[in-house]
Amino acid sequence: MKKTVCIIRDDMYHPKELIDPQMEKVFDREVWNVVLSNRLRDVIESSDSVDLLVMFTVGRPDGEGDITFDEQERVISRVKDGMGILFVHAGLVLIEEDSPFYKTLNSGRFIGHSHNHVPVENVPIRNVAHPILDGVEPFTVMDEHYYCQVNIGRTDMLMLSTSEAVTAAGGWAHSFGKGKVVGLTPGHTEEALGNPQMIQLLKNASNWATTN
Repeated sequence: MKKTVCIIRDDMYHPKELIDPQMEKVFDREVWNVVLSNRLRDVIESSDSVDLLVMFTVGRPDGEGDITFDEQERVISRVKDGMGILFVHAGLVLIEEDSPFYKTLNSGRFIGHSHNHVPVENVPIRNVAHPILDGVEPFTVMDEHYYCQVNIGRTDMLMLSTSEAVTAAGGWAHSFGKGKVVGLTPGHTEEALGNPQMIQLLKNASNWATTN
């Protein structure tokens, strides 16, 4: 039976034209039923089964209000019941410090980024063994370097990202109830998102987040 992945993407700075071709490399259509949307409320308001939710944006199209704390709780409930979730790059934006997405679920949130595209070196943490890191080597790409607040006491750190300005969290993951949560900061540019190592990270993360 195919697994269903819902990919939330497409805003002014993270267009579907950049993201969708790379997702074709990640999600084999013989294995995955792929649903594409720019609206997180499509998932929140639906009772359809979703095995994996991938957030490349906050999922709030222009004209809609921010995802409320109550709506975040509904997503959290689905993860607790077994849905996997990946927060990738801009999916980490607009997560407030007192929000359920940060305090309860993700343990990571965006707080700032480099002003320009800069070389960012993404390196798996030494001596950390995790299925998400299988076959992944360090890679350097021109990217918008994200700086995130991460509660390292509630998640497993997997990767660090370094630019000329700072070394920051690059990836983390943990279980939550019957579900699993992954945060990855790279992926603003086509060079970064389409890098073979990033594609491997996303494949590994998607498989890990949907495996019991």
